[in-house]
Amino acid sequence: MRIGEYLIKAIEETGTKHVFGIQGDYVLNFYSQLCNSRLKVINTCTEQGAGFAADAYARMRGFGVLCVTYGVGGLSVANSTAQAYAERSPVLVISGAPGVSERQNNPLLHHRISSFQAQFNIFREMTCAQAVLEDPDTAGIEIARVIKTIQETKRPGYIELPRDMVDKDTYEQVLAPQEPVSCDQEIIDQACRAALEMISKAKNPVIIAGVEVHRFGLQDFLLKFIEHLKIPFVTGVLGKSVITENHPQFLGVYAGAMSPDSVRLAVERSDCIIAIGPMLTDLATGMFTHHVRPAQTILVSPENLLIGSHSYPGVSMEKFLELMILLPQPKLNFQPQDNTQVPSFIPQSGKKICVERLIACINTFIEDNTVVIADVGDALFASLDLRVHGDTDYFSPAYYASLGFAVPASIGVGFAASEKRALVLTGDGSFQMSAMELSTIARYGLNPVVIVFNNSGYGTFRPMLDGSFNDIQPWEYADIAKIIGKGKGYTVLEEEELYAALEAARDNKISPTVIDVRLDKYDCSLRMRQLTDNLKKRVK
Repeated sequence: MRIGEYLIKAIEETGTKHVFGIQGDYVLNFYSQLCNSRLKVINTCTEQGAGFAADAYARMRGFGVLCVTYGVGGLSVANSTAQAYAERSPVLVISGAPGVSERQNNPLLHHRISSFQAQFNIFREMTCAQAVLEDPDTAGIEIARVIKTIQETKRPGYIELPRDMVDKDTYEQVLAPQEPVSCDQEIIDQACRAALEMISKAKNPVIIAGVEVHRFGLQDFLLKFIEHLKIPFVTGVLGKSVITENHPQFLGVYAGAMSPDSVRLAVERSDCIIAIGPMLTDLATGMFTHHVRPAQTILVSPENLLIGSHSYPGVSMEKFLELMILLPQPKLNFQPQDNTQVPSFIPQSGKKICVERLIACINTFIEDNTVVIADVGDALFASLDLRVHGDTDYFSPAYYASLGFAVPASIGVGFAASEKRALVLTGDGSFQMSAMELSTIARYGLNPVVIVFNNSGYGTFRPMLDGSFNDIQPWEYADIAKIIGKGKGYTVLEEEELYAALEAARDNKISPTVIDVRLDKYDCSLRMRQLTDNLKKRVK
C-alpha cells in the first residue's frame, strides 16, 4: 500500500469523516488523494482557522485531522496545536514537506526556516508523538504509532510527509493494544473503602466534574456515579456542560472568587469534595482564588487517585468511577432542584443593552441542539451563567486562552455534529481575528449564529491597563453577510432589537447570522470584573 493511501486508511479507521486544512505544493499530491477518498476535505480561509476547526471537531467526536503545507502552513497552525495540547484535544497534524531527494546539497527551498528539521523540532514541544515519513519501510509503523498515542493521551500528534514519499510503498501495521496499567487489587479495594468512608461521614459533600471526564469519554460513568451517590455537583470553567446543566443535582460553575455565592459556598464549605478530572488553571480558578481543603478532597485524575494526603497510584479515573457505582449507596440529604426552567426575558422598550441583560436574553433562546462556543474574554466569563441543555455542548479555550477560536470552531462543530447548531459568542477584537472564516461557513452551507460583543476593542484589558492599544477599527459587522454573499446581519443597541434579531436568527436555518451587539466601552460582567481585579495586581 502506498504511504498516502495507508495514512488515509488509518485516519478513516479512527471514525473521522472530515479533514480541515489548506493545500500547498509540498502537500498537493496527498491533498488530491484526500479529496478522492471517502474523507471530506474542508478548505478554510486560513491555516489557523483550520486548526481551530479541527480542534473543535476533535472535542465533539474524539479525533480531528488537520492537513497543511510546510513552513508557512505548519507554523500557522502552531498556535492552534499548542492550544489542543494544553487542553487535551486529540488532533492529528499532517504537514507536507520538501521531498527527501530535494534536500541533497542543502538547497534554499521555499518555506524553509533554517534546517529541514526545524519545523519538526518545533512540533516536538506541542505534540504527544511525532514522525517524519522519510523511510518507506517504517512509514506504516510510524503512522500507527502516532495515531495510537493521540488516542491514548488525548493530545495532538504530528506527521511530516515529504512529497516524494506519498506514492512509495509501505506495509500495513497493526500495533498490539496497550496493556492496561496494572494495579494491585488490594490497592483498589483500599481506595474505594477510603473514598466511601470519607463520603459517608460528610454532611455536605459536593462533586466537581472536570473537563478530563469529557476528553476520556467517561460522561456516562460520571453520570451513573453522580446519580448513585445523589450528591450535588458543580463543573469547572473548562468542564462546563460535561454533564447536562438541566440535571437536578447541578449547582453551577465553580471558578473561585468568580463564582456566584451559592456555588462558591457550596464548594468551599463542603467537608468532602470529590474532584473528578479537573484542570486547576489560573483562569478556571479565578486566578487561584479557589479554596479547597486538600485533607477533605478526593482528587481523581486519568492516571491516579489522591484521597486526602494518601496516593493510590494506578487507580484510574475510569476504574474508580466503575467500582464506586457498585458500592453501597451512602445516606445523604441533598434535595434535587428543578434546573429545567430558565427565567423569562421581557425586553424593555428603549433600554440600551448591557452584558448582563444580553446573557439573560440569550439564555432564553438556547435549545436542546445548541452548542455554545465562547471566545476568551467576557464572551467566556459572562456566558458561564448560560444554561446549556446537552452534554459537552459548551466549548471555550479557557486555559490556553487564544483569541479568535470561536468562529472557526463552529465549522468543526457543524461537521462533527450536523444535528447541532453552533451559537458563537465573540468579542469584537476576537472576531476581527477570524471573521474571514464566515466565508468558509457560507461556502459549506453551515448556519451558526454569531453574536459579537461589540465594546469597541479589547474589553478584557481595559480594566487592567487602558490605552489606545485596546482600541480597534470599528466595523459594520452586520454587513459582513453582504460581503460574503450569504447570510443575515443585524445591528442592535436596545433590548427589543436584540430579542427580534435572535428570533430572526432562530428562523434562519440555512445560512450564518451575525448579530452586532453595541455595548458600552466599559461594560462587563461581574465575573469579568472580579477576574480583572485580580489580574490587574499582576500587570504592573
